[in-house]
Amino acid sequence: MAFHAREAGVKASIESTVWRVLRDWGVAVLVACSVVPARAQPLPVEHFTRDPALSNVAVSPSGKRLAVLIYGANGMRRLGVIDLQPLGTPRIVGAFADADVTSAAWVNDERLVFEAYQRGAEIRLGGAATYAVNHDGSDSRQLIVWRYATDTVSGSLIASRVLPYGWELSSVVGDGGDDVIVRKTLKDSIGDVTSIVYSRLNTSTRELKNLSFGTPDYTSWVGFDQKMNPRIALADRSGRRKVYWRMEDGAWKEVMALDQLRERFSPLHISTNGKAAVVVRSGDTTALHEFDGPSGKLNPEPMLQLKNFDLSATAGFDSRTRSLLGLHLVADRPMSYWFDERMEGIQKRVDAALPQGRSNRLYCGQCQTSRFYVVLSRSDRQPGEYYLYDHENAAIQLIGASRPWIDEATQGRRSFHRVQVRDGLMVPLYVTDPAGATIGKPLPTVMLVHGGPFTRGSDLLWDWEAQFLASRGYRVLQPAFRGSTGFGQRHFEAGWKQWGDGMLNDLADVVQWAGREKLTDLSRVCIMGGSYGGYAALMSTVAHPAVYRCAVSFAGVVDPKMMFDVTWSDLHQESLRFFFPQVMGDPQKDSDLLVAHSPLKRVAEIKVPVLLAHGGVDKRVPIVHAREFASAAQKAGVKLERIDYLDEGHGFFLLSNRTDYYKRLADFLGASLSPTGTEQQAANPR
Repeated sequence: MAFHAREAGVKASIESTVWRVLRDWGVAVLVACSVVPARAQPLPVEHFTRDPALSNVAVSPSGKRLAVLIYGANGMRRLGVIDLQPLGTPRIVGAFADADVTSAAWVNDERLVFEAYQRGAEIRLGGAATYAVNHDGSDSRQLIVWRYATDTVSGSLIASRVLPYGWELSSVVGDGGDDVIVRKTLKDSIGDVTSIVYSRLNTSTRELKNLSFGTPDYTSWVGFDQKMNPRIALADRSGRRKVYWRMEDGAWKEVMALDQLRERFSPLHISTNGKAAVVVRSGDTTALHEFDGPSGKLNPEPMLQLKNFDLSATAGFDSRTRSLLGLHLVADRPMSYWFDERMEGIQKRVDAALPQGRSNRLYCGQCQTSRFYVVLSRSDRQPGEYYLYDHENAAIQLIGASRPWIDEATQGRRSFHRVQVRDGLMVPLYVTDPAGATIGKPLPTVMLVHGGPFTRGSDLLWDWEAQFLASRGYRVLQPAFRGSTGFGQRHFEAGWKQWGDGMLNDLADVVQWAGREKLTDLSRVCIMGGSYGGYAALMSTVAHPAVYRCAVSFAGVVDPKMMFDVTWSDLHQESLRFFFPQVMGDPQKDSDLLVAHSPLKRVAEIKVPVLLAHGGVDKRVPIVHAREFASAAQKAGVKLERIDYLDEGHGFFLLSNRTDYYKRLADFLGASLSPTGTEQQAANPR
């Protein structure tokens, strides 16, 4: 199957400035399109660390309204609704003085459901909740609150119908009624999932109906068919995944058993005729196959498969019929593939109307009959613009920009490569060049290592962290080293038990390739990352001391054995018993390997400056990792700069901390990668 060719034939009604600046938003929605003159100073750090001004769009079922998250004057995200016929300005229907609205979805054409959280790594009692509200702001009701018990109705003995902590929103029903699907995860005494309870919740009456009668033990996920009846259950235990199908008599039947690490079974769409579209391993990569539920048999012929990429996709479907229309997927960049001819035609017309090189994602409700579609248009240099496409008049109109303060003329180009490393493996690589960089001129370089490590990593779209580094004059390398997912099973398995060996060899080999290609000044390379990326930064200075001039670790693992020994982390015991021993190393059988792969145990071998940052309430990699490493580094004489953000977790939740960290990072890189090796802040300003 081929992806869409570009097609002309739609008239673009895009003005240089479509919306006025709305004082109520606290930010400009849109700035006039212009080419910014060359800057004497880099863009402010805040240009990159700020959250988007406009995000999380959702189109109502009829296509008449748009829900969107926008910033208020107090800096908090709020829920706004925009009428699309004609295009209006947002009215705020959900806002808080001390909390962000984080997500929203349409229950029906009149009603929305949304979630709100207080900002920070730890949510206080009552600091998060789920609400429903009408599009005009009326009939607002709290559905779930982060308390262990809800009170009685004031002045009576009637119990409140607000659900307590543990319940969460799962999905909307989409049948035109007021119901949503909620779920509650049940765990045993050591924190492993024993089951998940699903229920229908009426957002007007708060009536709750259980949908989980007879659900198999250890169920971790339930999939619903087109009529929103539970139909597929996945149960994970002891490294195995069992697939169950709910028969017409209501009984759950086991139809398949899989190895969680070597096989894949991810349902994307479940019809009412006993069939499902599922992503499974098909050769080396994953592909979309038809699955017959009652028999548990897969059609061996793929419905859709990509060359050299796993199929990482979400379903595009009509909110009324819940028919599968297409897939939103990621190859080297996000794109859409449509099975529906009408949607394919709309995609072609939208792609032709917008600048070449954009990835254009369509949002719609009743997609098969709608007149209006919202488009999120992005590229390597454009963080995101939202457009309204009128299919009846073949016209497209700009709604607003996600980050209106970013002019794409100031952003660097990104490119995709495949690099052959020392054992013949082909490693995917994303390169970000500074804006206006001269091709063939080697530049100081930052190796930016993704976390996980068993995750996808990057793609070709705008990446704020890479663009920030590029804005400071650095070329940025982001390899999908062995063990990364998204590039086939062989690539994934090649990283097993290679945390401190083959994975780091891939990084070093990519640096050497960049040197040969005249991209990188091999005498001025720093390595940085968070979580596993922080570990890789530290351990690479041991494994490949001649390659890097400095290392930056945020929330990094400092000793693989501590992943098993630090019992107050949030890692599930199921993962520690069955996943980590196989992919990282068994703490008993592979003890010597884990010691050899430990930056903490080998800290005396580090001879370059290190920037070490950590969150004080990090539950994934607790701050004891940083404290142990800092103590050992001080004794070993390592040049170490340490920053503790005591109110942060495994990542940044507060803008002030995120901005402070990247300002300090700019100073550290400027000092470490300056041409003479001494601090030259004027040459590398913040």
